[in-house]
Amino acid sequence: MYRRSEITKRQYTTGEVAEILGIKSQAVILQDRQGKLPFRRTPSNRRTMFKEDLIELLKNKCLLIDDEANKKRDVIYCRVSSHEQKAKGDLDRQVVAVIKYASDKNLQNPLIISEVGSGLNDNRKQLQKLLTMMLKGEVSRLFINYRDRLTRFGYHYIETMCIELGVELHVAADNTKSKSAQEEMVDDMMALIASFSGKLYGMRGKTKKEGLALIESIPELEE
Repeated sequence: MYRRSEITKRQYTTGEVAEILGIKSQAVILQDRQGKLPFRRTPSNRRTMFKEDLIELLKNKCLLIDDEANKKRDVIYCRVSSHEQKAKGDLDRQVVAVIKYASDKNLQNPLIISEVGSGLNDNRKQLQKLLTMMLKGEVSRLFINYRDRLTRFGYHYIETMCIELGVELHVAADNTKSKSAQEEMVDDMMALIASFSGKLYGMRGKTKKEGLALIESIPELEE
């Protein structure tokens, strides 16, 4: 018997699968030729079995203890760039759209995470919460409406992270069909400029105060 948490590698070789199943490698190759095992071929034509296929195989053979099933859940993540969009109901409509998409996928203990913030801000509170949950192994599947709802830049980094952590990433809609993509990009750029401008003025103000404090600390010469 194997625990799901023990199946940690992304891919397994013929020998590794044989050891897990407790049979010889030749028997594994024979079963693969008979179409009884879910092996795939690498570009160099070697047999390989992906983690999810091995887990399903062990489950079918009653060799799997699903110790992660109870702590994992499906997460729906939605975001809009401004409070004005939220006030107009854009965030609520986005949540409804993703729930509608995921409704026929047998959602398991779903959690809705939503927030208002620029897609250029990689330190969003709710995004950080989501990433922490993923790193703790608490997320089974992640559902989003458009790719840019998750992040404007660096989407493929998060996608790779999902693959390595065994999180299924589902995108409900084709991002090219987003009518407001250009407008929201402008909003995000303006928010970015405003953020850096605020930091710059803050730095200037701090420098000015420190300069005045330094001058005041210098004693005046008596005549």
